[in-house]
Amino acid sequence: MNWLPTFYLASSIVLEAIGIFLALRAILIARTPQSAVAWACALVIFPLVAIPLFLIFGESRFAGYTLAKSGESKELSAALGATARHLDGHRMPFQGAFAEAGILAQNLSGLPSTGSNHLRLLIDGRETFDAVFAAIDAASESVWVQFFIIHDDRLGRGLQERLLAAARRGAECRVLYDQVGSKTLPLSWVRRLREGGVSVEPFITNRQFGRRFQINFRNHRKLVITDSRTAFVGGLNVGDEYMGLSRHFGPWRDTHLRIEGPAVAGFQMSFLEDWHYVTRTVPAFRLPAPSTAHGGKAAVFPIASGPAQGWSTCPAVYLSIINDAAKRLWIASPYFVPSSPLFHAICHAAIRGVDVRIILPQFADHKLPWLSSFTYYPKLREAGVKVWRYQPGFMHQKVLLADGEIAIVGSINLDYRSFMLNFELSAAVQDTAFASAVESMFLADFDRSRPEDLAKFGDGSLPFRLKCRLAALMSPEQ
Repeated sequence: MNWLPTFYLASSIVLEAIGIFLALRAILIARTPQSAVAWACALVIFPLVAIPLFLIFGESRFAGYTLAKSGESKELSAALGATARHLDGHRMPFQGAFAEAGILAQNLSGLPSTGSNHLRLLIDGRETFDAVFAAIDAASESVWVQFFIIHDDRLGRGLQERLLAAARRGAECRVLYDQVGSKTLPLSWVRRLREGGVSVEPFITNRQFGRRFQINFRNHRKLVITDSRTAFVGGLNVGDEYMGLSRHFGPWRDTHLRIEGPAVAGFQMSFLEDWHYVTRTVPAFRLPAPSTAHGGKAAVFPIASGPAQGWSTCPAVYLSIINDAAKRLWIASPYFVPSSPLFHAICHAAIRGVDVRIILPQFADHKLPWLSSFTYYPKLREAGVKVWRYQPGFMHQKVLLADGEIAIVGSINLDYRSFMLNFELSAAVQDTAFASAVESMFLADFDRSRPEDLAKFGDGSLPFRLKCRLAALMSPEQ
């Protein structure tokens, strides 16, 4: 046993060397200075614990993903070029104070905002999946489906049956799901679709060499496109809990959006990039015509963002809209753990007299972000921001309303994960009629919510405040 001290000494030296090497890497790649300091100290002082955590959570940039705008893929570049040329004929820039948001989105994505779109706000699971399933049942050419979570339950099997029926009709059907979000999805669900002629692929975020432990990134997008004509985006995944059938969560409050018109082409590009990452192929696609539906006038651009982007579209657009809001800024999000620029933009809006209201869920589905949100209360209170807590069940919608003309509906939460770590997809809309529908939805949600006491954190017990502060220390990784 005389070799044990030597073994422990050698192991300690090796661990410390690895810790120092990874600490230097953390300093180079960390998303924030605070994160760099935290990782560096932990890796040097507690290497045994910090090294595996860094291998899982430490990367800040997603590798192996090809953006169409980068020019690294001829197929994606050709698809982007064809899409951009087609959309030029339907271009409708955002107007007035919010014009800058549209310019930012176009310059970052390579695609313009377009008009001649018809929109329908879909509230909660039944309305959403009735519309989604009706569109799949009517599809004759193609059905593209992407969700963060798919369960093999009543709703998941309903989606499966409709995809199999569409494939039998001759429609080209493709399904993408996030491997981490859908970790409980059995292979039998996938196998049955593949045997029925449906292409099904998991979005795996840690397949790159040297990053096998990296599971911190997610593809959080929710998208359905039928016949290159109709797109559905929003906050709902495929599971019975999203239909309000969960005993734990009770009624589920969520929002989705149906889009018909030229803007669908931009959402197709998001799917094409994701499909290319998974399969290294770009499927054939059709470019949508203007909506023939009554009232198809809305200007729309997709906010497709993610950790593969150098300049992420999501924070650029959100900060621009929040900074330009003059009268009203209403936000609904299940999580409120904003970055410093986003948090200060929201508070500054309230300080300059904008009616800023935020709806959060009363109950938590993830404890850390729920606790972290309380640490923002003192500054929110000083700035004059009003916070509501939704009462009937769990509120999962991700919606923003600015003044009486701009709305965002999609998958983006107001937290570090959505702005830095996840692949996200939302629709930004400039249209007074649609904004009015979103306003009515918000007013109904306010009626089901209670004003929050923003002194709750400052007046809370020491253990409560300590738990919240400890949770907030991990906010960039939640």
